Amino acid sequence: MAWDNFIDELKLQVNIVDVVGREVDLKKAGANYKGLCPFHSEKTPSFMVNEEKQIFNCFGCGQKGDVIKFVQEYYKLPFMEAVEKLCGEYGIKMPEKRHSAPKKDYSRYYEINAKAARYFYNCLSVRGNKGLAYLRKRGLSNDTITKFGLGYAPASGTALSDYLRTEGVTDDELLKLGLANSGRGGLYDKFRDRVIFPIINTQDKVIGFGGRAIGDVKPKYLNSPESEIFLKKNNLFGLNFTRNEISSAGRAIIVEGYMDVISLYQSGVRNVAASLGTALTDNQAKLLCRYSKNIVLSYDSDSAGINAALRGISVINGAGGKPRVLTVTGGKDPDEFIQKNGKEEFLRLVDDAVPAAEFRLKLARDGFDLTTDMGVLAYIESIVPVLRSLGPVEQELYIRKLSDEFGISEHSIMMTVRTESEGRRPAARSVTQRRYPDRAERRRQNDTSIDERIEMSFALLALENTRYIRRYSEDGIQMRSQLASSVLRAAASLMDGAENGMHRIDHERIAAFLDPDEEALFRRYAASVQIGPDDEAFYRETRASYLINNYKMEKSELMNELSIAEKTGREDEIEEIAGRLIRLDKLIDNINQTMEENNA
Repeated sequence: MAWDNFIDELKLQVNIVDVVGREVDLKKAGANYKGLCPFHSEKTPSFMVNEEKQIFNCFGCGQKGDVIKFVQEYYKLPFMEAVEKLCGEYGIKMPEKRHSAPKKDYSRYYEINAKAARYFYNCLSVRGNKGLAYLRKRGLSNDTITKFGLGYAPASGTALSDYLRTEGVTDDELLKLGLANSGRGGLYDKFRDRVIFPIINTQDKVIGFGGRAIGDVKPKYLNSPESEIFLKKNNLFGLNFTRNEISSAGRAIIVEGYMDVISLYQSGVRNVAASLGTALTDNQAKLLCRYSKNIVLSYDSDSAGINAALRGISVINGAGGKPRVLTVTGGKDPDEFIQKNGKEEFLRLVDDAVPAAEFRLKLARDGFDLTTDMGVLAYIESIVPVLRSLGPVEQELYIRKLSDEFGISEHSIMMTVRTESEGRRPAARSVTQRRYPDRAERRRQNDTSIDERIEMSFALLALENTRYIRRYSEDGIQMRSQLASSVLRAAASLMDGAENGMHRIDHERIAAFLDPDEEALFRRYAASVQIGPDDEAFYRETRASYLINNYKMEKSELMNELSIAEKTGREDEIEEIAGRLIRLDKLIDNINQTMEENNA
C-alpha cells in the first residue's frame, strides 16, 4: 500500500471509541460517547467522542482531533510514533520503504538488559549487602528502591556474566551491551561492587545502567557504554516514571544526578529528570518539550555546572522551550537540600527560579566593579550579546531594569545594543530577507525559530527538485527543526514508494503525512517562500544563511565560555576562545562578501 493512502486506511481500521475507551470511562450520550477529559481536570464531563465521524472534542479545554491526534496528545508522541503505536496494537502492517533495510529487532537486547536488572535487584537481598546499606544511608525506602529497580553489582569479577550465560546470553551479546569487558583472562563484569541504577526509556525498556562506587573507588560513577539501544543524548534518567507528572505540573525540573531524581521523587517532587551525566542535548530538550515547554535547570554552582546551565539554556531555546535556572542555596545539591529542608522549601526554590536571560545577566556581573562608572560601562557592553538575543518585549523589559538600576537612559542602552549589532559591515541580504522581508516580524509573532525558517526553505526546495535531498547530506546540512525533518521524512517515504522515482513532490501529498499543527505551519511556509527560476542560486543563498546562523550560535556559546574563563582567570582558555571567535568572524565575513559579489 502506498504511504499517501495508508493513513486513511489506518483510520478506517482503528475505532477511536476503542482507543479512547482504554484511558477514559466513556458512556453513551445520544450520538456521542461522553467522559471526563484526560487533558484537563474537570468534574462534569465535557469530553465527547463521535464514533461515526471518528473524532474527539473537549468543550472544556478545546482539545480535538482524530484517533492519531488523541494518541499523540495522550502519550506525548510525535506523529509517526503514534502511527507505529496504533499499528503495533492492532496488528496492522506499515508500508515498507523500498531499497531500505528492514528495521532491526532489538527485543533480544532489551530482554538481556531486563535479566541483568533483575539480577542486580535480587543481589540487594543478600544478607549483609553493602549496596543496600548504602541506599539505606541515603534515606531511600523499600518502595523507592523497588520503584526504580535499584540493585547491587557484586564485587566478584564474573558474577553477572556467569549468571547471564546460564540464561543463554552469549559473550558477544555481553560485550555489545557493555555488561562485560574483555581482558587477558577472558570476560569480566563491567560493574563490580557498585550500586546499580537501571536506565529505562519512555517505552519502559531497560537500555543501560549507571553504577555508583561504594567507597573511594574511581570513577565514582560508571555508565554503560553507548550501544545500539543506548544513546545518552536521546534519553533522560527517570523520565519513564515522571513524564505524566511533568505534563500535569506544567514544568520539568532537570537535575544532574540519579540520586537527585530519586530523592526528589521520594519526597513528592515528581516532575523531575536527569540528563545522564552530560549537559542537556538537543534531542533531550526536544523530548522534554513533548511534556512541557517550561524547563527548570538545577545544576551545581561550580564552573562545570554553570557551563551546563548555559548550554541547557541554548538547547532548550532551540527546542522551543522556556528555560529557567534554579539555584540551590548553601551550595547543596537537590538531594541534600530536600532531605534537610523538605518538599515545600524546595518547591519555593523552584518557584523562585529565574528566567534564562536574568541568569545570564547576573552571571555577567562577576568581575565588574559596579560602584564605578567605568565598571558599569564595561558591564553594559559585556551583556550586549545577551540583550541582542532577546525578543523585543523581553529586551525592553531588561533594558528598563538596567536603566532604573544604574541611572542610564533606556535610549542610551538601546543605542549601545544597536550600535554593537550594526557596527560591522552590513551582511549581504539573505534569501530569507530578499524573498519575504516581513518574515522577521511574523516570526516573533508566531514564535518560529530562525533555524526553522531556514530549514523550511531547504525542505521546500527539495520538494521542487528532489536531487537536493542527497545534496543536503553531501554538504553536511542537518535539520534541527521538527517541521523540516517531518517534511523531508515524508518526501523520502513518497520517493521510496514511487515506481520510477520522483523529480518533484506535490505539497498536498506531503501535507497528508503531517499532523494538523504541522500541516498548518507547512502551508504558511509554502505560501510565503518563493524559490524562483534558479534553484541553485536559491540553494546557495539559503546555505549561506544556514552557515551564518550556525556560526552565530557557536559564537554565542563561546562568548559565554569566555565570560566564565575571564572570571576564573584561566588565561590559556581565554586566548584559545578568543582565537576561535576571530576565526568565526572571518568565516562570517567571507560568506557575506561572497554573497555581496554574487548579488552585485
